[in-house]
Amino acid sequence: MSEQITWTVEGQIKDGKYDQFLEVMQQLIALAKSEAGTVMYEWTISEDKRNVHIYERYQNEAAAKLHLQGWGESGPLFLSVVDMQRVTVYSQLSEEFAKAFAGPSTVFMTPIGGFVN
Repeated sequence: MSEQITWTVEGQIKDGKYDQFLEVMQQLIALAKSEAGTVMYEWTISEDKRNVHIYERYQNEAAAKLHLQGWGESGPLFLSVVDMQRVTVYSQLSEEFAKAFAGPSTVFMTPIGGFVN
């Protein structure tokens, strides 16, 4: 299996916060782009501009941990415009790191096959 760490975040944009959401998104994209080891950080939005999914991939667990260190600052900003509904982790994490994701809206998927180029 790959050393890369992948997860998605799903949420709903808060009523009346779409313009502010776009500003927050740009700030968080710029921040993630500056982080070493970020492979993919892609935001998508539903046709009705209500639901957002973020696809995140990091070179390894160290890079993913680096990204999460910024949650103390970026988390409140994100949560001010989005009601987070689910985080789905698609990678095998160390027990310690998995605790960072533990919560009622977290789903852990265990890799069982496939490849990453």
